[in-house]
Amino acid sequence: MHRSAAKAFRDLYDHYGPVVEFGFRPFHYVALFGVDANRYLLAEHPENFRWRDAMASLIPVDGETALVVSDGEEHERRRRLVQPAFNMLRIQSYLDAMVDEIDRELDTWAPGRRIDAFASLRRAIRRIAVRSLFGDTLGARADELGAVLVTAIDFVNRPVSLQVKLDLPGTGLHRAKAARDRADAIVNAEIARRRAAAGSGSSGDVLDMLLAATDDAGGPGLTDVEIRDQVVSLVAAGYDTTSAAAAWAVHELLAKPGEWDRAAAEVAEVIGDERLNTDHLSRLPHLDAVINETLRLWPPGFVSARKAVDTFDFAGYRIPGGSIVLYSPYVTHRLAEHWPEPDRFRPDRWRDAQPAPYSFVPFGGGYRRCIGFAFASQELKVLLVQLLRRVELTREPSPIRPTGTVALHPKDGVPVRILRTRVPAVA
Repeated sequence: MHRSAAKAFRDLYDHYGPVVEFGFRPFHYVALFGVDANRYLLAEHPENFRWRDAMASLIPVDGETALVVSDGEEHERRRRLVQPAFNMLRIQSYLDAMVDEIDRELDTWAPGRRIDAFASLRRAIRRIAVRSLFGDTLGARADELGAVLVTAIDFVNRPVSLQVKLDLPGTGLHRAKAARDRADAIVNAEIARRRAAAGSGSSGDVLDMLLAATDDAGGPGLTDVEIRDQVVSLVAAGYDTTSAAAAWAVHELLAKPGEWDRAAAEVAEVIGDERLNTDHLSRLPHLDAVINETLRLWPPGFVSARKAVDTFDFAGYRIPGGSIVLYSPYVTHRLAEHWPEPDRFRPDRWRDAQPAPYSFVPFGGGYRRCIGFAFASQELKVLLVQLLRRVELTREPSPIRPTGTVALHPKDGVPVRILRTRVPAVA
């Protein structure tokens, strides 16, 4: 019995090599493993692969028009309209909101308490995602929106073979769709409020940008349905995957003696008691290495899927058109030929050399690289900075088991005990 699907994929590669066909229809797949597979799928032949059929299981959470389930011209148009909301200057403008929400959660931590760091940080990340991207009105309902969405997220995070596709009362799909309907009602109300208030001032957040987006290529702007789906999918993906990465980072920093203290020392030297700013973030090379090493060992999206349009050849095998093709960042990131001691948490490997192209793909690659990767990277870094400067933790004895399909997270959380807390002199 495999403890996780991620480990099962690694076993497939170890036993059968870079091309593995497995399963029975309707759950029949071809997995392509390794750097060459990543390059082929993400950069060399992306035109031969479609997302919607392969990613259809995400629709109960993300909606019919979300980027992740869009293809062709519709994907190009939607991405073109959404992309300006994620330029670096705008992402940097969210820094204060990120710090405030993380501190708000850390203010509830007290010495001597035993907590699940994953669950606690997940709340902070959820509020960051909603408030930063969609303003204070939706930000005030972040916990409500997150509680609604988690029902749908939990459903799509099950193995596809366990997702019963019956929309009947009492089934997981029915509960997921009902949860998505409640989330839609919250977001639709905010869209309607802003449409009605047009011209009375903009908050300058992502929702305002989506409402005002125009297509320089001559296409229409985003409809309200498209805007709603982008909002909900960004919130769901933003907090589900980033909170998983944060949990693994805390686990790894505490699992190896000295790692937490080393990272905390760099933060203290660079920032001291100053209010965190973007200049500080640019001067934390060891923390950058910690984050990269966490994403290498525990990429939140451990596997991704595409549907092949036409038959193609890869590594001496002929892959039929219509196949659901998988690739796995988790497997690539643990290949010994690219990563010496691949199962060890070694941040210093990132100080010595840069990885080979397509050997490190936690956010995908090519023209469909995750649109929120820079936002997620900053959010994760800010969270770790505030943790390292405000608390001292110790691990609680507990097995850490990866689980999940859409986002790889610790099955039973990350139990820790809080030893000490502090508040920087300059808040």
